[in-house]
Amino acid sequence: MLRRSIIFIALLLILKPVVLNAQPDVPWQIFLDADIDEFGRDRITFVNPFIDDEISVEVLGERYTLLEQEIMFFDVASRQVMLIMADGTLTKHPFIQPGPMTRRVDWIVSPDRKLIAWTLTEGDSQRALTTVTTIANLNGTNPRQVLVDGPRDGIRALPVAFNVDRTQLYMDFQPDAIGALTPFQQYAGLFALDIESGKTTLLPDEPACFCGAMVRGDVFIRLVLSDDLSGFDVRVYDLANDTMMTIDAISLGGFTQAGDMRISPDGQQAVYVLSRLEGFGSEEQSVETALVGVDLQTFTQRVLIQPQPAFLKPVSWTENNSALIFTRSDDGDTWKLDLTDESVERIAAASFLGVFRLADSNG
Repeated sequence: MLRRSIIFIALLLILKPVVLNAQPDVPWQIFLDADIDEFGRDRITFVNPFIDDEISVEVLGERYTLLEQEIMFFDVASRQVMLIMADGTLTKHPFIQPGPMTRRVDWIVSPDRKLIAWTLTEGDSQRALTTVTTIANLNGTNPRQVLVDGPRDGIRALPVAFNVDRTQLYMDFQPDAIGALTPFQQYAGLFALDIESGKTTLLPDEPACFCGAMVRGDVFIRLVLSDDLSGFDVRVYDLANDTMMTIDAISLGGFTQAGDMRISPDGQQAVYVLSRLEGFGSEEQSVETALVGVDLQTFTQRVLIQPQPAFLKPVSWTENNSALIFTRSDDGDTWKLDLTDESVERIAAASFLGVFRLADSNG
């Protein structure tokens, strides 16, 4: 407990603005210890050093998403969408659940935590997939079925992001189950869905490739293979003004996979993962991963963390967008990258998922 608390206090200092704004509520930090046993179960831990409280729950899950005061995830064993409360209680999600013919459930939450969008991919085989997309308030009120797509041969849709005023839902068409073959998030054919009319429009230059991308507000960033196949160009689109800039690729020999794009909240920079991967999922698996930064003011990119023998995953921006929190697959710890001097510091002995606040029951 002592070792954990010391490291968590260091993370509290990094998250100081969140903690200060949280008062008089109690800020809870949430951490993930993955694959803790032979069954592949994960341990989710809620920690509050201020009141010396720590609660853990073990689940066989994936796609952990922080809501207002609970964590949403997909339970692999029961094939149900579940919620974890901060007291460790597990409950079924009240309105998002797969049906008898559902092959997959995907969801995203708007940045202001007001809306949730989810898709149910239905079909008895990959040759005839139908995707049903629904939007509702986070508490389940005002549900609206906004798109029924298909049947398609091996193709499903999934939600990606909302636009600034939540009038459009950005989505992706991609081959079913291909996401299981890659270690990070990538997209195949991104499009915009007008929530009111149901009209769909491909985003600029889509489909591009099965590569990394992200939409934040009206900024769309897309990784595409460079003409000489030596790396990934970065295309930056302003969807509101219909403009595009291309940032030339950086070259790392043999690094042919790129994804997990993260745009900073101020929209001035982004980061993505660049990997060299051989024998993925096999006993002979070999991986090297670098973190690449994209400056959206000077339209340049550079390697922030040189190739490491592990999967690196960006988690969140902090310290007024001057630092990045990320995790490593080899140790499961949480690290901080200071973008001012590119120094790296370990800040937690578990993978950081985020922070939410509960009313302080102690008064």
